[in-house]
Amino acid sequence: MRGIVVLVVAALVGCTQTPQEKAHDVCEAYCNCFEPGALPSTTTTCIEQECLGAVQIVSDACLDCVFAHDQVCSDLEQDCTDLCFPMDQTPDLGGMR
Repeated sequence: MRGIVVLVVAALVGCTQTPQEKAHDVCEAYCNCFEPGALPSTTTTCIEQECLGAVQIVSDACLDCVFAHDQVCSDLEQDCTDLCFPMDQTPDLGGMR
């Protein structure tokens, strides 16, 4: 029984994202939406130079919203922006806001 508890705890710890990973996931979704079809280097620049500085702390609500809406950019922007970039801190990604 103790072995099962250890396995469950280990699995849960292994699934926990760091704050940096959460911010990167959010930025990647936004950059992919606002710069569709961009070269990987352009997306990386967007993530690292334009977005990560604007993302302070990624809440679970923000991350859940991004994961739910990352396939439809208009939904991502409409439903998640206030959760992820509160108080008009939305980064100017690819010239769009």
